[in-house]
Amino acid sequence: MSRFDELREQFGTFQYKEYVVERQDDSYRVVFRFSIPGLSDFESKWEFPVRIPQVDEELLRRLCFHLGMVETISYYKCACPKIVEVQCGSLSEEQCLWWQKLYYNGLGEFMYRNGIEVSLPELMEIRCDRRDTAPSHDSHSYSGCLVSVGGGKDSVVSLELLKGQRITTYSVNGNETTRNVIDVCDYKAGDYVAKRILDKRLLELNARGYLNGHIPFSAVVAFSSVISAYLSGNQYIVLSNETSANETTVKDSFVNHQYSKSFEFEQDFTRYFETLTDSDIHYFSFLRPLTELQIAWLFSRCTAYHKVFRSCNAGSKQGIWCCNCPKCLFVYIILTPFLEEGALTDIFGEKLLDKESLDKDFRELTGIEENKPFECVGTRKEVLASLKCFVEKGGRSLLTDRYRKEILAEPSRVDDMLNEWVEENHVPKAFQEILKGYMKQ
Repeated sequence: MSRFDELREQFGTFQYKEYVVERQDDSYRVVFRFSIPGLSDFESKWEFPVRIPQVDEELLRRLCFHLGMVETISYYKCACPKIVEVQCGSLSEEQCLWWQKLYYNGLGEFMYRNGIEVSLPELMEIRCDRRDTAPSHDSHSYSGCLVSVGGGKDSVVSLELLKGQRITTYSVNGNETTRNVIDVCDYKAGDYVAKRILDKRLLELNARGYLNGHIPFSAVVAFSSVISAYLSGNQYIVLSNETSANETTVKDSFVNHQYSKSFEFEQDFTRYFETLTDSDIHYFSFLRPLTELQIAWLFSRCTAYHKVFRSCNAGSKQGIWCCNCPKCLFVYIILTPFLEEGALTDIFGEKLLDKESLDKDFRELTGIEENKPFECVGTRKEVLASLKCFVEKGGRSLLTDRYRKEILAEPSRVDDMLNEWVEENHVPKAFQEILKGYMKQ
C-alpha cells in the first residue's frame, strides 16, 4: 500500500471547522481553524489593513470564508483525506465542483511528484450545507490598481507600464526582494501588505514524513487579493501572469506547475468571484496577451530594477540569485537577446551558460528532455528561440556549444515572436491599449 493510500485509510476526513474575523484598530485579523481528526488541529492566520472609511462586515466575512476554502489545500495535502467537511459555511453544487477542480489541477504537480495516481472525482468529496446564495451586493465605489508584486521581472514590467495610473503595490508578507522592488517604484500611491501565518504544526508534519509538495499559491493570492482590494478601495487587481504559463510542465498531461497562473484558472476565478458579489472589483492579468520573451524585452528597458529584481525562488528571500537552479538559468537565457553578456553578469554575478552543473536544467528548459523543470518558466520554444538568437549573434558558451545542433534547429525567431498578441485574455480595453502602446515602441 502506498503512503498516500495508507494515510487516506488512517485519516478519512479533513474539517474546515471555523473562521473568525475580528477588527483590530486599523486592520482585520482572520483566523481559520482546520482539523484532521486523529492527526492534528491547525490554525491559519491572516491580517489585512483597512484603508476605507466604512466596511460591510457581512460582505467581508463572506470573502474571508472563501479565502479559508483555498487555505484548506495547504493543510489537506499532508494526508489527503477522502472527505472535506465544510462545517462553517455553505457552498452551491457548482461551487463544490469548482473546488474539486482546483484541488485536483492545483495539486497536479504534488500528485505527480509523490507518485499519486487518482482521478478527479476520487481525490476528494466536499460535504457541506449545499445551497445557492445570491451574490452579495457591494455598494462601494472603487478606483486605482492593486498591483501584485513578487519581486520578479514580470511584476516590474506591470509597475513600469502602469506608472501613469494610480498604483498601490500588493504583496503577501513580502520578503527582502519584494521590498527592494517596491522601494524602486517611487511613483506609487501606497503599499498594501497582507500578512499570512501558516501553522507550525504543518511544518512539523512535513518534517515527520507526511505528504508535502507544491500547492496552487497563486490561487491563495487571488482570494486574498479581492479582500485586499476591497479593504484598500482599489478597483483593479493587476496580476502579471503571461500566456506562457499555460504550457504544461509534464508533456502530454494536465500537470502544470503554473496552473493557478494559467488563463484557465483566471477564467474560473473570475466566474467564481461573480458568484460571491456584484462588486466592481476586477481581477485580471495585465500581461496575459504577451509571452515571457516579450516581457523580457520590456524588462530589459527597466534598468532601474536590474540590480534589485530576483526571480529565483531559492534565493529571493535573502535577496540573492542562487545561480544553480532552472529559474535562474531561464531568466538568464530569456534576457540574452536583449542584454549584453556584461549586463547579464552584472545581474547574476556569473555566466550561467558556462556552468556544467546546469546541464540537466538546460535540457529540460529546451525540450531536449521531455518535461520542463517544476518552476515558473517560459515555453520550450521561447527558450530555444532566445538561445538561437544568442548563437547567431556570435555568442559562445559551454552549454550552447554542446547543444548547438538542437538550438539552431528551432524554426522560430525572436523578432517574429515579439509581434505576437494573444486574444484570450481578460484585460480591460483601456489597459490593452497601454500594453499595445509599449509594444510598438
